[in-house]
Amino acid sequence: MSQLLLDKLKVKDYKRGYVKLSDDSIAILRVSIVDVKPIQTPLQFDVITIGGISVIPSEDARKEVKDKPLAEPGKLPTGGWSLLDIVEKQSAYEEVEYIIDTNEKYLIRAEMEPLMASKNSNYRNQKGEPIYIINAVTKTSWRKVE
Repeated sequence: MSQLLLDKLKVKDYKRGYVKLSDDSIAILRVSIVDVKPIQTPLQFDVITIGGISVIPSEDARKEVKDKPLAEPGKLPTGGWSLLDIVEKQSAYEEVEYIIDTNEKYLIRAEMEPLMASKNSNYRNQKGEPIYIINAVTKTSWRKVE
């Protein structure tokens, strides 16, 4: 039975996204569709997604926090935040084919779009890097396919 549930959802395409920030750092984005649950009339889907963002700080950003104190693990610092411009971006996406009980197929898409970024230069993380927050939104859409 577990395999039958897994067979209803097939990954068709995906692409990692990225963000280039005004401090020359790069963030990598990934979104994945974990599960899809149909909701009754009109045909709607509850699309369960998960995403991740990994920042690769520029050398200058690393130097900026080289001698700064370590941030307390599990807590975000309250001061020292500055907004960064998003210089360039490409959304991450994943598309899956989902088969409902009537054997109709739908192409379901999740897209993670980065919206804004901030950096804390008063503290460094365990890896000696500035602390970043990238705000992103995940949008879902679907269409019937033949």
